[in-house]
Order: sequence, then C-alpha cells, then structure tokens
Amino acid sequence: MSTTTQDTGTEGIVDQAKSELGDAASNVQEKAVELKEQGRGKLAETLDRRTTEVGGQALEAAKVLRQSGTQLQTQAEGNGQQVAHLAELAADRVEQLGAYLKRADGDQMLRDVEDFARRRPWMVAGFGLVAGLAASRFLKASSERRYGAPDSSTASRYSYSTGAPADAYQPRTRDGVVSGG
Repeated sequence: MSTTTQDTGTEGIVDQAKSELGDAASNVQEKAVELKEQGRGKLAETLDRRTTEVGGQALEAAKVLRQSGTQLQTQAEGNGQQVAHLAELAADRVEQLGAYLKRADGDQMLRDVEDFARRRPWMVAGFGLVAGLAASRFLKASSERRYGAPDSSTASRYSYSTGAPADAYQPRTRDGVVSGG
C-alpha cells in the first residue's frame, strides 16, 4: 500500500514539474515575441527616419541639378543645351526618388522591392552578379595591398626570381644555358 501512495505522490510531483516547465516555456516564448516586436519597431522607426533624411537630401540634390541645368541652358549653345536637358531629366528622377523615400515607410519599401523581384527576377539576378563581381574585385584589390606589398627593406635587397641579393652577379644566359662573355 505504501508503494501505491508513493507512486501517486511521485506522479503528482512530476505532473507539477511538467506544468511549471510548460508555464516557464510559454513565458519565455511570450518574452521572445515581445522583444522581437520591440526590435522590429525600433528598426522600422530608424529606417523610416533615415529614409526620410535621405529623401530630403535627394530633393535638395534635385534642386541643385535643376538650377545647374537652368544655368547651362541660359549660358550654353549646342551641346550645352543637351547637357542642360540631361541635367533636367536627372533632376526629375532624383526628385521622384526623394519624394518616394520621404513618403514611404519600411514596410512599403519592402513590398515594393519584393514586387520588383517577382516581376523581374533576371534583373535581380543580374544585380546580384554585378554586386558579387564588384565585391570580389574589391576584396582582391584590398588583399593585394595587404599581402602583396613587400617590406621596403627586403624589396630593394632581394630579387623575387632567385632570392639572391639583387646586386649579386648573375651570369648571362641564352635559352636557359649560361653563355660566356
């Protein structure tokens, strides 16, 4: 009889522990969701503020481009007229971009990027390829500067082909064979 009472007591403790663990897990999950939402909110707020700032700067750049185009148009003839027209077109595009950045929030931009990627997947793949190539060239150039630049004290003393001092005697060769003279 004592075994049955002991088993019932153990099952009660196990059930209680399971219940407490379940409550703790749900509390942790709720906190994680809450922190995720807080982080998402702060990120969205920061993104909105930054894009609004960039939008304002783009509108200022468009104004400067438009003024430059107007000055070119009044001062120039021939090719200057074409340049003025191109400056006006560029000002229009920059102004459109600035207005979009000022009015759109982060979610709207994300939806627009997703829509663009769905409509033109090959263009997105091309942009990715170009960005990858540019990044690889940048990394290669930076590694050549970092590892390829010889120490100035050894660069002038040693030849790269033989490892011997550069001013050491090296006999004349013809087709890999030492020639006299």
